[in-house]
Amino acid sequence: MHTRIQSESVMKIIPLALSLLLLPAALAPRAAFASPAPGQPADDPPVNRDYDVIVFGATSAGVTAAVAAARAGEKVLLLESGYLVGGMMTGGLTKTDIGKRETIGGLSGEFFNRVRDHNKKAYGETSEQARAAGAALIFEPKVAGLVFAQMLAGAGVTVRTHGRLLKAHVSGGVIQMIVTRDYRTGEKSAHAAPVFIDGTYEGDLMAASGVLYRVGREARAEYGEPLAGLTRGPAEYLGKGDHRLQSYNIRGTLTNRDDIRVPVPKPENYDPGPHEHYLRTVLEHGIKEFTVLFDDYQRWGMINGKCDPNKADLAGANMAYPESDYEARARIVRRVQDHWLSLWWMLQNDPRLPEEFKASARKWGLPADEYTESGHVTPQLYVRVARRMMGRHFLTQRDCEYDRFKPDAICMGSYNMDSHPAQHFWTDSGRVEEGHFNQSADPYEIPYRSITPHGVKNLLVVAAVSASHVAYSSLRMEPVFMMLGEAGGIAAHLARRADSSVQDVSVEKLQAALRKSGVPLAAPYRPVVSIRILTPPPHAPGRTIELEAVEEVAREPLTRFFWNFDGSGAVQAGSRRVNWTIPREGVYNIMLIAQDGRHTALPAAATVQAGGSEKPAAIEVHYEQARLKGRWKRTRGADIEYRRRVGLVDEAEGDGSCEARFAAKLPRDGRYTVAVAWPVSGNRAANVPVLITHADGETRLALNQRKYQDKGKPGPFTFVPLGEYEFKAGADAVVTIGNAGAKGYVAIDAVRFIPAD
Repeated sequence: MHTRIQSESVMKIIPLALSLLLLPAALAPRAAFASPAPGQPADDPPVNRDYDVIVFGATSAGVTAAVAAARAGEKVLLLESGYLVGGMMTGGLTKTDIGKRETIGGLSGEFFNRVRDHNKKAYGETSEQARAAGAALIFEPKVAGLVFAQMLAGAGVTVRTHGRLLKAHVSGGVIQMIVTRDYRTGEKSAHAAPVFIDGTYEGDLMAASGVLYRVGREARAEYGEPLAGLTRGPAEYLGKGDHRLQSYNIRGTLTNRDDIRVPVPKPENYDPGPHEHYLRTVLEHGIKEFTVLFDDYQRWGMINGKCDPNKADLAGANMAYPESDYEARARIVRRVQDHWLSLWWMLQNDPRLPEEFKASARKWGLPADEYTESGHVTPQLYVRVARRMMGRHFLTQRDCEYDRFKPDAICMGSYNMDSHPAQHFWTDSGRVEEGHFNQSADPYEIPYRSITPHGVKNLLVVAAVSASHVAYSSLRMEPVFMMLGEAGGIAAHLARRADSSVQDVSVEKLQAALRKSGVPLAAPYRPVVSIRILTPPPHAPGRTIELEAVEEVAREPLTRFFWNFDGSGAVQAGSRRVNWTIPREGVYNIMLIAQDGRHTALPAAATVQAGGSEKPAAIEVHYEQARLKGRWKRTRGADIEYRRRVGLVDEAEGDGSCEARFAAKLPRDGRYTVAVAWPVSGNRAANVPVLITHADGETRLALNQRKYQDKGKPGPFTFVPLGEYEFKAGADAVVTIGNAGAKGYVAIDAVRFIPAD
C-alpha cells in the first residue's frame, strides 16, 4: 500500500527548506487598499501585513509570479495548499509540451537553462543527462523542485506549504485579506497585501474572491468555435455545450533503474477492468516486451532512468473536482492514483499474461528518490482544466488561429488545441469515447486582459486564465504558465508601486520588462482570408453562384488562390473571384487556401446548402467507421490544412499486418470521384497499396503519402482525388488501404465518394 498525499514532512524532495522565511526584499510604501476589511469576523487570526504581494498556489505559474515580483523589489509570500512546490513541473512531468520552442523565454527559459547547468555539473558536460536537458528540455521532477527552490531563495521569496485556503475577505472590489489553515495542525493564518495573485490550476483564490468564472465546455455556436462542445455522438447533439471537463490523470514517474526502483504496490482499490485493452493487445499480438506494448516509449521523456508515460486518463472522475472542497478533491486524487497504479500492477501480475511479458514489465517501478511524502506516487493531479476566469478578454479558438495579434500581449501560446476524452457512452454504432480533439495552432499572443478580472482590483489570475475550453486546451502548457506567472508578478509590482488597480497597469511598461527578461511577445505573421458568398440564397442545383476571397489580415496582396467546391481536394478554380455551378442537392463545404507569395493563409471554409437536402454532397467514411486490421495509433500531420483533422498510422512497416477497409452504400448508380485523406509526414511510405472495389471490378493504386497531390502534382488540400469509378446503388463501394510492401508508415483518415458530373 502507498502512503497518501497528506503527510507531515515539508518538501523532503527539495534540499532547500522552503518552509523557512527567506531573505526579504526591499520594502516600499504599500497601497491604500491593503487595510483590513471592516467587520472582520472575531474568530479570524491576527492579520499578517508584512508582504507586498501574496501568491496563492505554488504551481509553475505561481512560482514564477513570486520570483518575478520579488526580483522587481517586492516582498513576496508564496502559499501552497499541498507539499509540492512547482505544480506539474515537480509533480510528474519529465518532458513538458512546449509547442514552438522559439516562443519560450524569460523565467521559463531560465528554468530550463538551470536544469541543463545542474545536470552538466552533476553528470558532466557531455553526459546523457545534460544532453537530454539541453536538446529536449527533459528534467527529473526532483531537479525541477531544486531549481525552483533556488530561484525562490535567490529572489528572497517566503514559501509556506500545507496551508489550505478557507476564505477571502473582499470589500469594495478589493481583497482585504485571505485566511488559510494548515491541514496538519489546524492552525489558521490571515494575510493581507496590496496585490494578490492566484497561481492555482483550479482558480481557488479567484473563486473565493467572487470573480466571474465558468466550468465545462462552451457550445460550438457560443463563440463560433468548430472544436467546441460535444465532439461525437448523435448528430443532433454535436457541438452542444455541457459541464464536462477533459479527463485528468497523474503524470506518475516510472523508472527502470535497479538502484532506485521501488516495486509498484497493489492499490487499495485495484481495478484492472479499464485497462484490459492492453491485456488483449498483448495476447492477440503475442507481445513479449513491455516497451513493445507501448510503442510511444521513446517519447516518455527518459532522463536519468526516469520517465513520464502519461497514461491512464480517467474520464468522468473529475466532474466535481474544480468546485469541490479539499477533502473531496483528495478522494478524487486517490481514485486517480489507484487507477494509474492498477495499470502497472495488472501488467506485472495478472495471471492471464505470459510470464515473459510480466517479467519485462517488472523491470519498471516507482523511483525511490521522488515523492517521499506520498509513497513515491505523485500527489499532483494533472488538472488539465478546471475553473476558467471570465476576464477582460476571453480567448477562443479564433484567437488561436486567426485573431492572433494583441496590443497588450504578455506571452505566446503555440501548442496544439488538444483535449483528452471527456466521457464514454453508448450510441447506435456502439460505445464511443467523446471529447478528444487535436488541432494545430500557429503561435498566438495572449493578452494581459486575459489574466485580469472584472470587478476585483488587486487580483491577477495566472493559471486559471480567461479562455474557452478550446483555447485553454492549447495554452495550458507549463512553459506558458511560467510566462503568464512572470507577467503577473511584474504587473503586481507595477500596480503596487503606482498605487493603482491591476487593470490600470501600464501595458507599455509591462511589455518592456517582459522583453528585457527575454519573453517573446510577437507572433509570426500569416495572412487571414475568408470566403464571401456574393450570390444570395436560396441556392439550388444548376444555379451558378459567385464567391470571393476576402483579405481580413494581409500585409501584402494575396496573389494565388486554390478553390475546392465538392470536397474532392482537386483545385477547381484559381482566381480571387470565382463562379461555381451547383451540380445537385446537398450541403457543400467549400475550401479556399490563399497565398501572398511567401505566406500561406489558413484555410477558409464556407457552407452552401443547395435545395432542401441537408445531407452532405460528399459521402465520407471516417477511419472510426472503417474495418481495421492490425495495430494503428493516432497521429496528425503538419500540413496547413491538415490542422483540421487527426488520423491514424500503422504500427508495423510493410509487413502486411495492417489494413483499413472503408465501405459505403451509395445512394444511386453512377460515377463517383474517390478521394482519400491522410496526415502527411516525411516518414510515410511512397508506395502505399490502395485497392478500389467498384462496379467494373478492382483497381489497384500505389499512393505516395509523403505529400498531397492533385493530378499528379503537389496540391494544397487534405483530400486527394484518386479518379472516377462506376458504382452501383446498394452495393458496397470499397476502398482498402494496407501496408503490404510499404516502405515507411501508412496513414489513414477518411475516404470520400463524390458524385461525378
